[in-house]
Amino acid sequence: MPEHITTRTAGPDDHAAIREILRIAYRQYAADIPAETWDPYLADLLDLDRHARDGQLLVAVVEGEIVGYAAFYPDASAQGVGWPPGWAGGRGLAVHPGHRGRGAGPLLLAEVERRARAAGATAFAFHTSSFMTAAVALYDRRGYRRVPRFDMDVNALYGVTAERSWTALAYLHCLPAPAACAA
Repeated sequence: MPEHITTRTAGPDDHAAIREILRIAYRQYAADIPAETWDPYLADLLDLDRHARDGQLLVAVVEGEIVGYAAFYPDASAQGVGWPPGWAGGRGLAVHPGHRGRGAGPLLLAEVERRARAAGATAFAFHTSSFMTAAVALYDRRGYRRVPRFDMDVNALYGVTAERSWTALAYLHCLPAPAACAA
């Protein structure tokens, strides 16, 4: 039986549940991320006060339980990762492993896209990594396209010298139609 999933704006009382989902959802990538970068990366994901200050925190909920999360930035340039003004952006899309494949990720992505349109953004952008295969597949299914010129050196972002490089891949969804933005 499919779960009934809803999305809503999160508040401070939701932060503990969001942080737990982020820790659980992202720990599978710890071996893929340079060890020197893992702690600052995780700290950034978990800095919900900053994400809420510059954006909006959204959760996916099933029967009162938070099962997913994404941060939405009406002005993606506020993220400080190279997105241009006029674009909206997202950060930290995560679904609890026990609820994956049931629609929470696509629903959260649809909600941030809806909010981007409502904010008048010409595009919605996200970074992900090649080892985050479920995210890459989701973006592909929803019509996102790669924009390599906005790829990001994650080690450099956190000021870390690491033995392995780590590039975050830039994905873009033009709003309301592909002709609406130029990347």
